[in-house]
Amino acid sequence: MVPVSIGGSRALLIDTPGFDDTNRTDSEILTEIARILSAQYKLGVQLKGIIYIHRITDIRYNRTAIKTFEIFQKICGPDALENVLLITSRWDGIDETKGADRERQLKQKFWAYMIDRGSNISRFHGDRDSAISLVSQLLRRDKVVLQLQKELVDEGKDLSATAAGTFVDGNLEKLKQQVKDELASIEKLKQDLLETDRVMKRQARLDWEQESARLRALQNQQVSLQRPVGTEVCEEIEKKKKSSLSSGLGKALPLVPIAISILAAFCGIPPGVTELFTGWMTG
Repeated sequence: MVPVSIGGSRALLIDTPGFDDTNRTDSEILTEIARILSAQYKLGVQLKGIIYIHRITDIRYNRTAIKTFEIFQKICGPDALENVLLITSRWDGIDETKGADRERQLKQKFWAYMIDRGSNISRFHGDRDSAISLVSQLLRRDKVVLQLQKELVDEGKDLSATAAGTFVDGNLEKLKQQVKDELASIEKLKQDLLETDRVMKRQARLDWEQESARLRALQNQQVSLQRPVGTEVCEEIEKKKKSSLSSGLGKALPLVPIAISILAAFCGIPPGVTELFTGWMTG
């Protein structure tokens, strides 16, 4: 979470984790994003918009990018698309003509639905002026509430019951079925092997154990999506507010800086550092 001052406006930029991380699952990442968005909404901190960044140097819009974009759309919801800025980056790493052609494909094919519903597309050139120009576009917009926020906080849904959670859970279900089919094939192979095929039997057993562990991991991911994230966040916020009041912070600071301080905690910022944010708000 980074505080910025642009013209007469003060804003907080929150850099969210990306999906398809090699070390973290999509369900873990969605849960983290859901917690931050729920906290921001519940605390009354206005959301002006969302920036989605795509490298123009990517040769093609692959399956991973399509899946990530699907989750992103379901987090936003159709009513919030006017507050979405679709950004292409890395323009210094590609020929202008080739880049413009890829940009045209994005507009006409992959991003057409969102553009038709009010999302804007812009280029980020990697410098301060370009960044200020892009953020300024969103600061002029009215505040927005995302579909995921309504589902989690207003409707009290479990994460798995939200549009984004259902999509991620559906992908997990497909993967689970693939693993189950693989386990069935390995089991049949084990039964068909002759007793003398000890090496192959040992390998089949190792493969079976590996796939079984993978299946358990997928099942655990599905369980983690069944959490009432919005309710959990609301309860955490109330505890943090009471803690602030008991420590005297509530008497020393008005409501907005306290909300920013709590939001910073949800973003993983250490307690001592949050004073920089409250000082920035009151300075």
